[in-house]
Amino acid sequence: MKSVTADDEDQINNVVSLLKNSEDNYSEKDYPEIEMRHLRAASIIQTQQKILDSLTLDKHLIQTIQALDDAHTSLNLISERLCTWHAHTTGESRLVIDELLSKKKLEPPISNLKQTYLQIQQLIEILSDHIDEEAPKIFPAMVELLDSQLTVRLVSCAGSLAKLARLPSSTIQLLGAEKALFRHMSDGSLPPKHGVLYQHPSVKGSQRKNKGKVTRSLASKVAIAAKIDYYREKDE
Repeated sequence: MKSVTADDEDQINNVVSLLKNSEDNYSEKDYPEIEMRHLRAASIIQTQQKILDSLTLDKHLIQTIQALDDAHTSLNLISERLCTWHAHTTGESRLVIDELLSKKKLEPPISNLKQTYLQIQQLIEILSDHIDEEAPKIFPAMVELLDSQLTVRLVSCAGSLAKLARLPSSTIQLLGAEKALFRHMSDGSLPPKHGVLYQHPSVKGSQRKNKGKVTRSLASKVAIAAKIDYYREKDE
């Protein structure tokens, strides 16, 4: 591979500056005076910068909430495996996970799996604390209306805060219920009335006949709060 000289770096930086002021779609035919390798290197640098610019704080929290969901899934799987494994190897009646964790003496590799379970529990606490700490800084209006984890989960369903801020309340109401919506469209089953907003206390605590109405009202408030958070961030 040919090494990059100081002169090459200067040429590449000049091309990067040139491309910043050009159209998004370009090719070597548009710049016949520029060497192909310099144009290619400058294009890579420009692409990397665009990717970095797209990695906003809300997307960092989206990764965090998805990691938290993965950790919960892993914890449930390991819990089931621990209880089953212990019952099969000892001949004792099946214990619940809390009873099993309270046992001080477990034979390896069951004891090793127990340590993994405890480590994932600790990871869940760390991820949850991180979301609770960072979400109010990025989504203050939404966190005040919902809570930190539900806010980030809703943003995750939309894809980003910018996308959520552009959605109508009717779509926000059903975020997280896409499978049920597609099932309704394909086989005519009852349409969903709510998605992840069902986790909000006002929806959970309402009567069954009122859940749709309560969710619609909450989704309308979320739509306004999302716009407040998004445009507040743009103004800063």
